Amino acid sequence: MDPKTPAVERLIDALSPTIAAELERVVSETRKTLENDFEQRLKDAIQNAESSTRNQAEADRKAAVERAVQEARDAIRKQVTDELQLQFNKTMDDTSTNLKTSYQAELQKAQVDLKKAQSDLQKLQTDWNSDRVALEHQVQQWRSLAEAQRQLADAGSQTEILVRWLKLAEPFGSSIAVYTAKADGLALWKNRGKAVFPEIISQQTTDPETYFKPIVVRGKTLAAVCASQPYSSDALDYLAVTVERTIELFALKLRTPAIRPGIPEPARIS
Repeated sequence: MDPKTPAVERLIDALSPTIAAELERVVSETRKTLENDFEQRLKDAIQNAESSTRNQAEADRKAAVERAVQEARDAIRKQVTDELQLQFNKTMDDTSTNLKTSYQAELQKAQVDLKKAQSDLQKLQTDWNSDRVALEHQVQQWRSLAEAQRQLADAGSQTEILVRWLKLAEPFGSSIAVYTAKADGLALWKNRGKAVFPEIISQQTTDPETYFKPIVVRGKTLAAVCASQPYSSDALDYLAVTVERTIELFALKLRTPAIRPGIPEPARIS
């Protein structure tokens, strides 16, 4: 046996209470340290868990809020878009209807204006044609008046003078008659037109509405002209004066008296 063993055992026995106490203290301190460390770690873990939970909850809340906000935005955007689309469609429909109504109104107005313009143009055309015809007729009348003296002067007899005068006077009266002087008054010699003239006429028996003018040469009545409405008194007066001068010149040319009681060929020609 090793001689040192009893001594060691005695030393151990002597130190056992101290060692035990020290071990117990160390164990206690270690356990306390471990417990404190555990508690601290547990606390830290709980805090970390709580913090993580709070952070996750905050993140979830923020995510939920963001989703809610986004969904609200999308819903509002969709609602606004739908409302704007409806408003746009309504505006387009109203605009289209108004434009169509306005176009139809303008078209109707343009058609009315066109018809009025066509009517006015037609009236102007008719008036122009009427004025042209009237002007041509007037020109022809003035041409006849301008040539009256020459045509009458070319006649070979007083009878031809009166025949030519009657033809020249036709454009200036609707119905014209020539009367010649007879023993019992002025007798109907020739007439033109639809009016009915009396067989015997005088200034006193003439209708006031009827044109009447005697053909007087050197103070004696050789004939008379009569016309019913309508007629041109100025033109007939001019022709009456022209025939008076022509008869007088014709008588002078023949060197025979210009005053004769009657005109040859007294037969009526209608």
